[in-house]
Amino acid sequence: MKRLNCILVAVALMVGGTAVGQINIPGGSIQKPPVPAAKQRQKPKKQARPKKQAQAKVKYYDVTFNCNAYDADLYIDGDYVGDANTIWTLKAGSHTVKVVTDYYNDYSTTVNVSGSNKSFDLTLTEKTDAESQYMLGINYYEGRSGFPQNYYDAAKRFLNAAIKGHATSQNWIGYCYAHGKGVTQNYTEAVKWYRKAAEQGNAAAQSHLGYCYDEGKGVTQNYTEAVKWYRKAAEQGYATAQNNLGYCYEAGNGVTQSYTEAVKWYRKAAEQGNAAAQNNLGLCYHKGNGVTQSFTEAVKWFRKAAEQGYADAQYNLGYCYDHGNGVTQSYTEAVKWYSKAAEQGNADAQNNLGLCYHKGNGVTQSFTEAVKWFRKAAEQGYATAQNNLGYCYYYGNGVTQSYTEAVKWYRKAAEQGNAAAQNNLGYCYEEGNGVTKSVTEAVKWYRKAAAQGDSDAKDNLRRLGY
Repeated sequence: MKRLNCILVAVALMVGGTAVGQINIPGGSIQKPPVPAAKQRQKPKKQARPKKQAQAKVKYYDVTFNCNAYDADLYIDGDYVGDANTIWTLKAGSHTVKVVTDYYNDYSTTVNVSGSNKSFDLTLTEKTDAESQYMLGINYYEGRSGFPQNYYDAAKRFLNAAIKGHATSQNWIGYCYAHGKGVTQNYTEAVKWYRKAAEQGNAAAQSHLGYCYDEGKGVTQNYTEAVKWYRKAAEQGYATAQNNLGYCYEAGNGVTQSYTEAVKWYRKAAEQGNAAAQNNLGLCYHKGNGVTQSFTEAVKWFRKAAEQGYADAQYNLGYCYDHGNGVTQSYTEAVKWYSKAAEQGNADAQNNLGLCYHKGNGVTQSFTEAVKWFRKAAEQGYATAQNNLGYCYYYGNGVTQSYTEAVKWYRKAAEQGNAAAQNNLGYCYEEGNGVTKSVTEAVKWYRKAAAQGDSDAKDNLRRLGY
């Protein structure tokens, strides 16, 4: 996704430039369904257990109960004593044992405690109603209420409830299929279950189904259908769908392009705290799309998203500090926010952090650190960073000088259409640095760069008489 970026272009000099790009669908991927709060079963007060009596003929044993249910309450001889999966000291003889828990059927039995009989299995059966199966699935998925996290067991319960028509479980099993959680990943199955839930009005499923149409996952890509389902969820106040519907208006996907409508939906989601929408609304203010341009408002929304850890917004906030847009210019703050985004793998931020180290802006100048960050972005296929890494190899900044490595990285960027890299690759061919000298190849790459308006390439062509 293109965003605000800072471009290093050079043959003999590092030249900074800026460009504002397009918005993609940050956070537009399938979102994890909302998780209900754990139900809090009212625990009865423990009854005091009789103390051991100093009678020679009365024996007590440490008894182990092995219960297959988690977070289960144990009653012994009518008294609540605590968790079922615990060792308890009991008098030899017969005891009535009862286990009570939320999502299993109650269990009662009689045990006879003796020196050779001190361990008992308490096997409960699950409640089969849809709501109980759903809650069991949630507990297994999240690993809460004493349950071990187990996606297979979660998916199994979601499917049990989904088959019974439980809409939230239908959405969850769809999510499991979409992400391969406890089942083999299968978008066709995901769409099947999302649709069942969506048709019952489940907003999360409507949003997820819209995403599948948007991306062509499990269905033929269809922006009109994507908008249809996003809108249904958005009108229920589902923030992810509001953000994605905003993007559809921004890009004109499935609807008539409208920045005004885009801003409307971004704002609805942003005001609910959706980080992707906050970032996108910030971009609208930064570029003046659908609103009066305001760097101050842009920074406000970038900051809200950045403080939630949203990498794109951290990069954009760093850019604003780098250039003094809506804030007092500060390379130190720029580096702070670039670093946060870069450490999350944001290629734009990695490239710009590399530039800060290369130029000593907000940090102690270090070509070695610059190369480190350029390389991280370059290895993600980021063309500007590939050109910058090529530049470092060309001049030996932070690496052993190597025209061959320079050409390698210039070529990667040039083949993606990066004009600065095309010009630099042309120069390598003209001089025979890292490649066999060839004016024909030099002119070829100069022309590609010049066609994009690169002034250095135009000068180079004129110098060669073209």
